[in-house]
Amino acid sequence: MQYNLGRICAFEADNTGDKPMPFYIKPYFSGMKPFFSALILFTTLHTSAQTYWQQHVATKIDVRLDDEAHFLHAREEFVYTNNSPDTLRNLYIHVWPNAYKNDHTPFAQQQDRNGNTSFYYSPNKDKGYIDSLDFTVDGKNVDHYIAENTPDIARIDLAYPLLPGKSIKVATPFLVKIPKVFSRLGHTDQAYFISQWFPKPAVYDQKGWHPISYLDQGEFFSEFGSYDVTITLPKNYVVMATGNCMDEKENTWMDGLSKLPVSDSANDNTPTSSTELKTIHFHEDNVHDFAWFADKRWIVRKDSVKSPGTEHLVYTWAAYLPSYKKIWADATTYLGETVKHYGKWVGPYPYNTIKAVLGDMHAGGGMEYPTVTIIDKTAALNFRTVVIHEAGHNWFYGMLGSNERDHPWMDEGMNTFYEKKTTEALTPDTGILSKLSKLNEELLYYQLAASHTDQTIDQTASKFTKLNYGLDVYYKTWLMLRVLEQYMGEADFEKGMKNYYNNWHYKHPYPENFRDCMQQSTTKNLDWFFPGMLFTDKKIDFTIINARRENDKTTVKLRNNSSVLSPVLINAFSNDSLVCKKWTAPFTGTTTIDLPVTEWDKLKIDHFFPDAKSANDIYTKGGLSHRFHLGIRGFFGVNTDEKYKLFVAPAVAYNQYNGVMGGLVIHNLTMPENRLRFILTPLYSGATNSFTGAGSMGYMWYPKRAFQEILLQADAKSFHYNESYAGLTDRAYTRYIKLEVGPSFTLKEKDPLSDATKMLSVKGYSIWEDQFAGASAGIEKINVKQHLYGVVRYEHFNERTYNPFSYTSEVQVGADFAKVTLEGKARVDYNTRKKSLYVRAFLGKFFAINGDPAVTSRYQLNSSYSATNDYLYDGTYIGRNATGNVAAQQVSIQEGGFKVPVFGRVSRSDNYMATINLETDLPLGKLPIRIFADAGLIPNIKATIANNSSTTFLYEAGLSVHLIKDVVYIYLPIVMSGDFQNYLHDTYGNRNAFKHGISFTMMFQNINWLRSPTSLLKKLVN
Repeated sequence: MQYNLGRICAFEADNTGDKPMPFYIKPYFSGMKPFFSALILFTTLHTSAQTYWQQHVATKIDVRLDDEAHFLHAREEFVYTNNSPDTLRNLYIHVWPNAYKNDHTPFAQQQDRNGNTSFYYSPNKDKGYIDSLDFTVDGKNVDHYIAENTPDIARIDLAYPLLPGKSIKVATPFLVKIPKVFSRLGHTDQAYFISQWFPKPAVYDQKGWHPISYLDQGEFFSEFGSYDVTITLPKNYVVMATGNCMDEKENTWMDGLSKLPVSDSANDNTPTSSTELKTIHFHEDNVHDFAWFADKRWIVRKDSVKSPGTEHLVYTWAAYLPSYKKIWADATTYLGETVKHYGKWVGPYPYNTIKAVLGDMHAGGGMEYPTVTIIDKTAALNFRTVVIHEAGHNWFYGMLGSNERDHPWMDEGMNTFYEKKTTEALTPDTGILSKLSKLNEELLYYQLAASHTDQTIDQTASKFTKLNYGLDVYYKTWLMLRVLEQYMGEADFEKGMKNYYNNWHYKHPYPENFRDCMQQSTTKNLDWFFPGMLFTDKKIDFTIINARRENDKTTVKLRNNSSVLSPVLINAFSNDSLVCKKWTAPFTGTTTIDLPVTEWDKLKIDHFFPDAKSANDIYTKGGLSHRFHLGIRGFFGVNTDEKYKLFVAPAVAYNQYNGVMGGLVIHNLTMPENRLRFILTPLYSGATNSFTGAGSMGYMWYPKRAFQEILLQADAKSFHYNESYAGLTDRAYTRYIKLEVGPSFTLKEKDPLSDATKMLSVKGYSIWEDQFAGASAGIEKINVKQHLYGVVRYEHFNERTYNPFSYTSEVQVGADFAKVTLEGKARVDYNTRKKSLYVRAFLGKFFAINGDPAVTSRYQLNSSYSATNDYLYDGTYIGRNATGNVAAQQVSIQEGGFKVPVFGRVSRSDNYMATINLETDLPLGKLPIRIFADAGLIPNIKATIANNSSTTFLYEAGLSVHLIKDVVYIYLPIVMSGDFQNYLHDTYGNRNAFKHGISFTMMFQNINWLRSPTSLLKKLVN
């Protein structure tokens, strides 16, 4: 949780003795808003004009590890120097281990929102906290306050004001219960990952106080200073920590470990802790944090590298488990390459050590701390990249100490830029997994952009969705900085970054400081980039309209399809060799540019440019089209080059009437997705000697205001659905043809973090049905009848992590009837992971417009919904008019939602219907078996089947087997209403009643193929 305290705190700290957090402001402040507003504005303007200053914190900690109970016993003191022009009357102290205290902390809430359930379901013994705090200031006891909703932020009220230029010494004992690893701080058995573990002052700068709760998604902001830490623990632990080890004996032991050979038989078994303790002393200056890691099993390796441009020798250390020896063999080399390349392009590495350790992390592939980084075990697939990235954080935000929480792109995005620049400078990683990883990043980001769900990069970390934090903060920033580097030129860009480093290392830069450093390093105006292009969430898209050769030049006309002011780089190729490249000036609308060449066969917008539509980035000489280039591929693929992709694959289908059908799937569904999208499946049936098939086509709009998206979609399909052969020369089949057209509107949510999706759709159906009209001379006569229907549907989905729900209201209208229905679904989660109760409720009302029951019966409400009820032909059924075979036992969970495949009047209502459907998971591990129970009030039409009563209350219960989630299920009813029993016995006989009571679903209608790229992206993330 982020408190917006900046400006009011800048005022209060200098002028009042009242407490600056909003929930501490005294009531007499109300009514004084105009006075405060003017004074706050004056203070803000005055502060921004002042010379830069920052606070200094010198911290000393003595800590002892209890590796049996998993506690830290510690005492801390820090000297806090007020270098600000303000008088301070209180301090904010982060006590971040309390993030793991219970299920209601900001950390826990974010975990829930992001779908991470391990912390919520963990027992209390696995959680953690900090307590035994007893603060003194200059030896005098002071009170501290912790708000209930932010237990990881404390406030100390000073006994006397801290004047500008003065210092105080704050001290406290503290006790930390180390949690199991849920995020960063934690332990796995007797492997310890100790970070964000001690009371730590929040940053106070020109923008005020910055107290921030611990979050998994969202990093940190801390004051620079010195750390002097002693760690006491059993003697056989290997410890890697921030800074320099000051104990000669420990250094000698570590050097010895680094030279030991690795045995082929080495294992990861944890040895017993030594009964003898040791105390290790670490020290470092000009850092803003201290972390340490301890394990008794680690292999240790050591190397060294010179910091570029200096004679400073940096020791590279790696510590890892024996089973990871092959993966980690080059770890110290990667650390050294980071020091070399970042040092060359940004600034020299000033510390004596840089370390990497293997550990358990649930907050990404690794996490950085000053001079030491932890790499998660799951980083094996792209190990080199992760090591370089995490070690690179020693520059961003290790030395360039920006506010990671409010401006995460300044550390994660900039660091990603140099991580990729470093890996590209090294021997290319040609492994298939590395290539897939790079492709994955590109695809996912451009899919976000194509679906208009990306976010602006300059906002606080907690406002990003889980997916956007990774792709926008990291990947999108890299794309944008790559554009800036190309536009400025590599030399000026490097000059700007070194300017940024030289002016702001060991300080707290903000975006405007970075902008100023880059602008000072070039003669080109960068106003189009800062803040325009860098911070926009608008889609950048350029098109080459035409090219005209004349004399010794080519005039190229371009269009900027967005409202983002931007230049673009045009490349001219001849036989795939680059012959010319040139930047346009920043522009919107259209512009022209002259290229000093005429011999070319292809013009192309440079590949590094983050263009949302790569297919219109090329212009070729000759051919049928200069700008349209079609690429035909098999099955499926991605759409990241200059060709429009068409995918073709074989298709096989089956139903009872057409038999086995063969054909093709032709589609353009890909990532990033196209606005115009389609999937066509033409098929041929040998049984009916006819063509069949299905298809969907749609176009997506992304309005700016009320709607997130609008999809205009048309669906068509045609198959045979009945057969007749009695007394006929040849078997006859009836066909249906369905055409469905209409828009669906997805409403825009104000909060991108909202779990809700709201959709309104309006559909028109035109359906042609062949109908048998009687046989004559061995030939069945067939008439064709057209039906028109209208459907309006509103859907609300709340896909929150726990207890998600949805509801749908729908109105259907035809020439002979009208129907109003309401369906609600909810998953009620048990206090056991992945075990839930599933509730579905249905309420429907039927209105007969045509008084003839023979006409309206097919439209009436049904307790068990089958193919005969699917007059809209939305479903996929094996046998739409099947009787007495397996195909006749197919149902859909619609309307009443009952599972027993009963048909006719026993399951229908021409009035109203109210049902409830329940399913529950069983404590059977991963076996997909549930118990289901259904009940409902279903006024039956007057019974015509023997022994059938007119009872309006029906029920059933049994077991269900879930083969494909939400699509393919099998139901075995065990108990049921007498009406259902009578129907089955009367229809199939006593011996076959149970068998024919079994049903199954194949609800492929739940898949909208035109939305499949977005749906797939959500599934990949979750």
